[in-house]
Amino acid sequence: MSWKKVKLAEVCKSISDGDHQPPPKSESGIPFVTISNITNANKFDFTNTMFVPREYYDSLDEKRRAQIGDILYSVVGSFGIPVYMDEEQEFVFQRHIAILRPDSEKIVPKFLYYTMLNRDFYMKAEAVALGAAQRTVSLTSLRGMEIQVPEVAIQKKIVEMLKPYDDLIENNQKQIKLLEEAAQRMYKEWFVDLRFPGYEECKIVDGVPEGWEKSTIGKFLRVKSGYAFKSGWWQASGYSVVKIKDIVNNTIDISNVDHVSPEHIKNIPEFKLQKGDVVIAMTGATIGKIGLVPDVENLYTNQRVGKIFPIAELRNPTPFVFCFYSQKSILDQIIALSSSSSAQPNISGGQLESFEIMANIDVINRFCEITQPYFDKINNLYKQIRLLQQARDQILPRLMKGEIEVYFFE
Repeated sequence: MSWKKVKLAEVCKSISDGDHQPPPKSESGIPFVTISNITNANKFDFTNTMFVPREYYDSLDEKRRAQIGDILYSVVGSFGIPVYMDEEQEFVFQRHIAILRPDSEKIVPKFLYYTMLNRDFYMKAEAVALGAAQRTVSLTSLRGMEIQVPEVAIQKKIVEMLKPYDDLIENNQKQIKLLEEAAQRMYKEWFVDLRFPGYEECKIVDGVPEGWEKSTIGKFLRVKSGYAFKSGWWQASGYSVVKIKDIVNNTIDISNVDHVSPEHIKNIPEFKLQKGDVVIAMTGATIGKIGLVPDVENLYTNQRVGKIFPIAELRNPTPFVFCFYSQKSILDQIIALSSSSSAQPNISGGQLESFEIMANIDVINRFCEITQPYFDKINNLYKQIRLLQQARDQILPRLMKGEIEVYFFE
């Protein structure tokens, strides 16, 4: 196969990013997405987004309004995540996300997406990213990044070969979303609308059901920031460390985690993660995003990734913790509390424990008992997704390097 080397700017009509100024907020209108809305199936999740007025969206330059065939690419903080636009959707984003508009006469848009999904491309982005706390891939660097491109017919065949993997991943992701929504609906019904089992016979005193109490979530859990691993400790293999960038779509993406040697995890058992733990981002543009810890051994929390420790009286607490911090009202409070930071958004464990709740420990445990099977299935679906991604990612670099011969059949 004949491949040629080109720069991204040479195969794209435009490479821009979102607005550099905070957009005006509204109660409804056009969804406003951040990197935290990108799922581990490389799609945007428009659930619980903020909104901007339509007039603001209409005023944006056309190159900042996504079209079918565009590729959105995270460039700040959790950089290196591509999203391919395969359907019309109006939304707004800021400078943390770049938007590439491929020239279809020069490159097949979905082929470019797979190129940017390839780990080789991520490593190129890693090499040019600047900054420490909030690493950034500049638009200048992005435009100058080089890729290998075969003839269009080969590009189309490669896309055809990879698409079934993405279809299965997306189907699993849709099932996960339905299960999460079912648990969240039940949480709202029981703990917000107070339509818990037996509510009809329960006395209400000053707005509080008998046997319940108003308190803060800190009565039921603690949030502890991760360990301050030193930058010089990172290595290619060893014990895995979860950073904020690895919290993707309510789970942990283990495909690009950093590692440390065994000597660096001695005497820090409180930072080790177990299946079913919930972690939360405490810093940066994606502050407040949460992640369910998968069934993976030897995971530890890095600094500013909060590990949530429920009290002993909570049995199988994952559903309760997950649903509480998944509420849009809680995310709004997190953003409001963190916005006072002069540098970048930050929130403390104490602040994350300060949110009000009205609950009863027995009702919480009953809720968890009923919804735990949802989360068991979610965990299994994530396993399937990881296996599919691994299979796709094994063939992807070989296809992108032209190492696998692509055949055409009549």
